[in-house]
Amino acid sequence: MTSPDPLSLRPLAPYEDRLLSALAFFRAQRSRETQAQHCLAMYLRQSESRIMAEVSFYARSIGQDPRALLELIYTDPDRAEALIADWSNCQIGAVFEPDHPPSVE
Repeated sequence: MTSPDPLSLRPLAPYEDRLLSALAFFRAQRSRETQAQHCLAMYLRQSESRIMAEVSFYARSIGQDPRALLELIYTDPDRAEALIADWSNCQIGAVFEPDHPPSVE
């Protein structure tokens, strides 16, 4: 299985950074990085049904199994984007990221 490049996150906003520091402090003095990883993992597990509902919608739309599309997004996001764009005639990035202007055809 192909793995994507490691995830690199921008610094948190000051308030959230302080919250993360407090969580780390009260969790046996964990490092902030370890606590951040645990927080992200917890959020993702709690959000699985919402995330997978979106994956399932697009998977059905392009004729794929949801778990297959999830794996494709993980291993080859450009291919996943292309399949969805072929179906929807729209780039996902153009919808969700303000830095990507909508394509005009």
